Amino acid sequence: MSAPTPDAGTAVWASQVRAFAERCLRELSTGTTMLLTLVGTAAGMQLFYGSLWEEMSAAMIASAAIGTGMFGAIYVCLYAFGYLLAGDLEDRRYEAYRSMPIAASADLTGRMVAAGALAAVAFALTLVAGVVTGGTFALRSLASIPVVVLAFVVTCLFWMLVALPVIATAANERLAEYGVPMIAVLGYMLTGFNGANVAISPLQGEVLNYLPNTLSTRLLIYHLVPTGEWAEAGLGPPGPPVGPEYVLLLVAYAIVVLVAGTVVTNRILYERGWWP
Repeated sequence: MSAPTPDAGTAVWASQVRAFAERCLRELSTGTTMLLTLVGTAAGMQLFYGSLWEEMSAAMIASAAIGTGMFGAIYVCLYAFGYLLAGDLEDRRYEAYRSMPIAASADLTGRMVAAGALAAVAFALTLVAGVVTGGTFALRSLASIPVVVLAFVVTCLFWMLVALPVIATAANERLAEYGVPMIAVLGYMLTGFNGANVAISPLQGEVLNYLPNTLSTRLLIYHLVPTGEWAEAGLGPPGPPVGPEYVLLLVAYAIVVLVAGTVVTNRILYERGWWP
């Protein structure tokens, strides 16, 4: 009998990722009201805020929409990823998973893909609400596309994997449903719409260009909102995060959380050691 080829192993891994992603989406889709609330809350917030911002410039409205959209994406990631994981832990499914030839990384990746897909829907709906309320969006250049994608993906990865060790050790569905998503709410409030409105943020200065949620949001605003008046749009000081060091910082955040997430999944959830 021939040994399994690397391609066969990759195909098995990909099928496991797909299975976990499809199951997560199926579980979240069983309650239509809950699903619509989950992906539509941020868009609803933008529509409400927009009705109060009649005298704001199009750039300020668009910036606020991105900040609110990132809140929605983070909230969806924390809820969708954490709630189902906590449910599996409470139902003792991992006792069965550990006896199966399941790759821990496939489990983690599948859950992240499902939550990230819903987060993308929530973000897109909020941008549509931003247009409806008077905001204007435009790509700064074609080079903005990979930066926008990177900023959004890294944000989703970061906050899902921040929740992972809390949920993995507590294994409490109520904590995952109500407690963990409060991280998104607090971050949104304490950083002024995730860095989109510095005037209402208790945090000031360059720190807003370095925190995970504010850095990604401010990068998205810089590349998606057509304004040269950064301060007048309520975004500064500090100035925009335009240097390559900010993109590298995002990549560093992604590497750190992916390594940490892999360790936690392999060690705590599957009890297989520190690394696959």
